Amino acid sequence: LAELMVGREVLFTSRRTPQEPGEVVFAVAGLRYEDGRGRVRLKDVTLQVRAGELVGVAGVEGNGQFELVNAITGLLKPTAGTIEVAGEDVTAAPVLERRRHIAYVPQDRGRMGGSLPASVVENAIMTHHRLNAELVRWRGLLLDNGAARRFTDRLAEAFAVSMPSRSSPLRSLSGGNQQKVILGRELLLDSPFILLDQPTRGLDVGSIEYVHDQMLAMRGAGRALLMISANLEEIFMLADRIVVLHRGEIVADVPVEQASIEQIGRYMLGGKDEGDDG
Repeated sequence: LAELMVGREVLFTSRRTPQEPGEVVFAVAGLRYEDGRGRVRLKDVTLQVRAGELVGVAGVEGNGQFELVNAITGLLKPTAGTIEVAGEDVTAAPVLERRRHIAYVPQDRGRMGGSLPASVVENAIMTHHRLNAELVRWRGLLLDNGAARRFTDRLAEAFAVSMPSRSSPLRSLSGGNQQKVILGRELLLDSPFILLDQPTRGLDVGSIEYVHDQMLAMRGAGRALLMISANLEEIFMLADRIVVLHRGEIVADVPVEQASIEQIGRYMLGGKDEGDDG
């Protein structure tokens, strides 16, 4: 059944280069969330991500991934537990304050990641215009349009964005180039922690490879990355550790070298590994 979930036999080849992770950058402890009907969506989730480490979250969709992402980003208030980034408790921090520490690439680039009708410039400077004093004038009351254009050009060059012009609406770009704008914007925040939710969903093969390269470069630069992905092949290729969510609970936390597709598949379905007790 675990193999049927993937649809084919897959030989997973890791793209990571070995490196020793650093200090803990991101940590959640005892994170719990109950919805308005009292249903437990996150159950005592405890998780750490270290500098230079990429942790992949696997699980059948609808098993707490949405709630975990929204709790981390501040769109959802957890019932209990703590969230720390770079040694700071951000559990009760507003969204903008979290964005000083968290880069976030959401799964829906058109609705959550940016604005399709807005220009490439407008999408490129989102969040930066609140955190980067070089983009504003008059004590932050006015946008410096020249600085915004220069910032967009720098992003486009650094992340190989192909676009008709800076003023073109984001929707005029291909899906891969839209994702490059959003990914580039987030990585240029220089945040110590990067949260990626289905970062390659809907992209072509070339764009997927590009996104993977950028993620591995950030890992090599010492950033801490947490990736939620429904693509097990992607997780096995990129992750140092695999965490499995089932019914809002972490049921496995396994170094990728010790994991197999069959083992992770069993955990995703709520079963235990054959080596587990009970």
